[in-house]
Amino acid sequence: MGTYCARPQDWIPGLSAVPLAKITGALALLALVFSLRHFRQRLPREVFFLSLLVGQLFVASFMSPVWRGGAIQVTLDFAKVLIIVFLIIAAVTTLWRLRLLILTQAISISAIAAVAIWKGRLILGRLEGVLGGNYTDPNDMALAIIISLPLCLALLFLSRNWLWKILWSISILVMTYAVFLTGSRGGFLSLLVVASVCLWEFAIRGRRRYLLVLAAMVGLILWQSSGGMLVGRLKGTFDVKEDTSAAYDSAQARQQLFWRSIEVTKEHPLFGVGPGNFDAVSGQWHTTHNSLTLMSSEGGVPALILYVLMLWCGFKNLKATKRLGRGRTESSVLARALFASLAGYAVGSIFLSVAYQFFPYILVAYSTALFLITRKSAVRSKERDLESRSSLEKTRYADTRNAELSWHSS
Repeated sequence: MGTYCARPQDWIPGLSAVPLAKITGALALLALVFSLRHFRQRLPREVFFLSLLVGQLFVASFMSPVWRGGAIQVTLDFAKVLIIVFLIIAAVTTLWRLRLLILTQAISISAIAAVAIWKGRLILGRLEGVLGGNYTDPNDMALAIIISLPLCLALLFLSRNWLWKILWSISILVMTYAVFLTGSRGGFLSLLVVASVCLWEFAIRGRRRYLLVLAAMVGLILWQSSGGMLVGRLKGTFDVKEDTSAAYDSAQARQQLFWRSIEVTKEHPLFGVGPGNFDAVSGQWHTTHNSLTLMSSEGGVPALILYVLMLWCGFKNLKATKRLGRGRTESSVLARALFASLAGYAVGSIFLSVAYQFFPYILVAYSTALFLITRKSAVRSKERDLESRSSLEKTRYADTRNAELSWHSS
């Protein structure tokens, strides 16, 4: 998680020449191989769906009518997520381990947002990431920040130390400000969804009404201080006269790419054109900015179905976890935060081609681990209650029997 989220090879001198991701992946694979004998439970459905998705993408790669070699390479890079998801589910057996992974992601993303603001590197007035990989494009960086915001909020509520509470509060402010500076329209809609879910779960249902006023004040201040880039891009989406940073042209191009991806899906419904190959058949040498049609056009309709089923499993796990861990327990807080993150991703991914990134599948793995931990705790609690009742009934029976014997003898 540290390697994927923080990308130390991009900012620590000397590590750029070291294949850190491959080394980490090899160690993870070895850990998985030597730990399989300890894995006793049945594989969750989401692991099964993800395995089928990887298999479908490999078949689509070999059946690609465009470029098989490139498609196979994209699929090989994506297939690493299967190891990560399985390891998270197998190794994260306690809430402390889950919080450690969430802490790693939250610290990494908040630090990247702070560094991006500090460096202030702009593309047509929009803030871009200073690191490579998933953080170069302003839209991708915005979505990575947004899905990590609820995790920071959960850590804030779970922290007992006031210093940590202050640090997490500052992190949330910095990350939200960075999202505004990116000018990402899809990211803004995703942010609205995340904020709405968080306010519903933590402010209204969690009876923290002060969060409503606080969120409104903070949102207004950050909106005003972001320089109007986001406002201009939102207006320019539908009106060329209000165009800011080529927003209108971008919106029109994305619309054309969307319909082109639908056409490609109709032409190749079973296997698509192969992962990473839509650019070559798009007519614009750009990918479709929609993760759903990205999967259907490059991996076929079966890949789209499996991708949706993965996300559905995540929501189902979190819904069951919230039911098992009612109240303000640690499991309940984490489940509500992860639900907001997954909802934010589901909305943001409609406007971005992020289906091959690891973040959504990691969120689903979090949800699976949290559900299994909560269910195990609930079963143990129920067993203790039954034992306690049985012991109490035995004690009452013994007392009644002794009273009867004492009465007869008297």
